[in-house]
Amino acid sequence: MSFERLTIQDDKFLINRLIGQAPRNTLVREFFMNAQESAALAAEGNRTVRIYPSLVGGVRKLTLWNTGPGMDSGELRTATNISASINKQMSLSENFGIGAKVSGLTVSPAGIRYRSCKAGVVHEVTIGFDDEADTFVRFAFEVEGRQETVFDVTEAVRKTADLSQDWTEVVLMGEDDLHDTVTEPIGRGIRVDRSYVATQIFRRFAEFRPGVKVILDVAMTKGGGRDETGRTRTLKTLQDVIPQLPNAQTVLCPETGVNIQYLHDPKHANYSHSLSALNNPATSSTSFCALVHKGERYDFRTGPKWSAVAPNYGIPFGSTVLTVEIYLPENAALPNQYRDAATTIEERIPITTDDYAVKVRELMPEWVKDVIRKAHPPRDENLDDLQNDLQKLLDEFRLPTSTYVKSLNTPQRTEDSDVGLDEAGSADVDSVDDEEDRFLRGERTTGQRATDKKIRKAPEGARLSKEAQALERVPTIEILDDPAEIDEKQMKGRAGRFYRDAQTLFVNGLYSAVDRMTAELEVHFAGQAEGEALRSIILRAAQRSMAFRVGKGTCYAISKRLVDGWSLEDLERATSPESLSLAADDYRQSITTARKWISAELKAHGFAAVEPEVA
Repeated sequence: MSFERLTIQDDKFLINRLIGQAPRNTLVREFFMNAQESAALAAEGNRTVRIYPSLVGGVRKLTLWNTGPGMDSGELRTATNISASINKQMSLSENFGIGAKVSGLTVSPAGIRYRSCKAGVVHEVTIGFDDEADTFVRFAFEVEGRQETVFDVTEAVRKTADLSQDWTEVVLMGEDDLHDTVTEPIGRGIRVDRSYVATQIFRRFAEFRPGVKVILDVAMTKGGGRDETGRTRTLKTLQDVIPQLPNAQTVLCPETGVNIQYLHDPKHANYSHSLSALNNPATSSTSFCALVHKGERYDFRTGPKWSAVAPNYGIPFGSTVLTVEIYLPENAALPNQYRDAATTIEERIPITTDDYAVKVRELMPEWVKDVIRKAHPPRDENLDDLQNDLQKLLDEFRLPTSTYVKSLNTPQRTEDSDVGLDEAGSADVDSVDDEEDRFLRGERTTGQRATDKKIRKAPEGARLSKEAQALERVPTIEILDDPAEIDEKQMKGRAGRFYRDAQTLFVNGLYSAVDRMTAELEVHFAGQAEGEALRSIILRAAQRSMAFRVGKGTCYAISKRLVDGWSLEDLERATSPESLSLAADDYRQSITTARKWISAELKAHGFAAVEPEVA
């Protein structure tokens, strides 16, 4: 059958747009991947990638050098075409030849210089943006009176280069001749850490190609050597340093074929660095969460980004010392066009670590849970009474869990359904104020409805109905008063943060409403007890009172889940830290109850408290 192959009418426009839209943050990945792939083809024991500064016109330029098959003039010309590669498979599922040149030219339009040695002969070519042509070209150089784009530089480099083996060198010229691409590798004026290149490689690559050794100049690693060059450090992968960590375990999920690796990476007892960082001095190593597919990491989250979402993964505390890697089967994903995200194969929908948060929680080994418990010793006070009172409030909405809703035969909620109500009914129960009063008094509750009627006992052996068992539970409440933990959860200036998937509500015990309420209560109870003891009791009352208000706000927001017209986005906004902060700010509604509770506490501790006046 005959056909006519499609071509590109305006290739100049397509190439300019392709390069102009490329992300900067993939630069290191693309050039390193090309280097290690080539090095992996060298003889065993000679598979090396070196990264160092080169001086071009007296200015430092980022350079990557690798062993492996060299290229002659024709191969070098072909290799510098867009979407072209030498010695590799062209495939969407493999490392096809579009990324390095595209990402490189985005941040280095002044030029990318390639030199390659094959059989003792070195050829050079430089690609970049030409203002006159208004597009990307191979620059022409005058060689023996002729204009050439690819030429022999063997004699020019003989004194400084090793011609006894094949190799390839890539130098990033940057945005202009004066651009120091070692200090600013991803753009003029974009400052990065000195170990940026090493850290990007460490974070992106869970493994190197077999036998490949990665060596960096000290000028581009953390630690000593800031103003030095010539000395080197070897970069290791995280897998290389796992034997030096206290614990690591990989758990298989039979349902998905995904492997989840849990690692404990605490700080050294005598240093501020993590154990993995001390055992890998070329880079900065911190705890993180990421997807791993074919040896590369995607959706990498570390620092505040990891700490902020870790509770959804079953790690409410200890995220700074726990790393989670989610290994996808090879046939479960594909990289996107620029290889900065993993996607599903059919729909090409981005895959994130959040897609596997439930599995991380379910498969978590017991030793990981021990690390979490040790990271946050329990508070002295018990918040079960608060949980029970809030559960009673939420039970009045008869709100089923999401799982139970999906199991119902009725496809949609109808007006006659009693599975979920739009608003709380006028059930004969204690008022919310009475609940808060009882909670602050520290009275224990059973979670059952309190009425004046005689409680009737069900027959022996009776059990809760399926619907009753499936009613939504209130989230677990954790009051934080450690500034570091509050910062980790991104709660500074916020009263609370609700993690819906993990059903956990964190309350900021240092929130401003606590301070305002504490100040007012201290004036009222001044002189009635020893200063430190009084302040402790008042602070506890203010924190518990605010936790109850934030908890109520969360319960009311949860109750809207089945209300017509409330979208998932609406529910997220209703339980946002900002919305919960508004609920916390109205502390005056709780001031009278708090005074009664403090008076009772003072009496219990042997102080002669003055009963507060009823407002």
